[in-house]
Amino acid sequence: MTAPEIGAVVRDVGRDRVGEVMAVVGGRVLLRAPGGGREWEALPGDLRPAVTGDALRARVADVNERSRREAALAHSQSPSRCRVCWEIKQGRYAAVEAGDRDEATRLATAMGRHQREAHP
Repeated sequence: MTAPEIGAVVRDVGRDRVGEVMAVVGGRVLLRAPGGGREWEALPGDLRPAVTGDALRARVADVNERSRREAALAHSQSPSRCRVCWEIKQGRYAAVEAGDRDEATRLATAMGRHQREAHP
């Protein structure tokens, strides 16, 4: 494929990603996900025209990712923090740092149990 036009939506088969062409510089094409994000470079030979499903899948993936980030941010800013959750997390962090996989696994399981019981 020759270098596509700026604004075209293409599939980068080398990375298995869909992107919008932002620029063509020095024989390389700069792409960005249709919903935004970091640009990446691709060679024109790695690009194929995107079909309707490709662009739709990329947009859905972008919306899902933004939703996950917003939910994580909202959760991290929760005004009422659970002391038990905090203690389990701290213990798990310490176990992971110490390389104690058994303890880290036990605490991860304890967190799941606690979440189901205390935060339904």
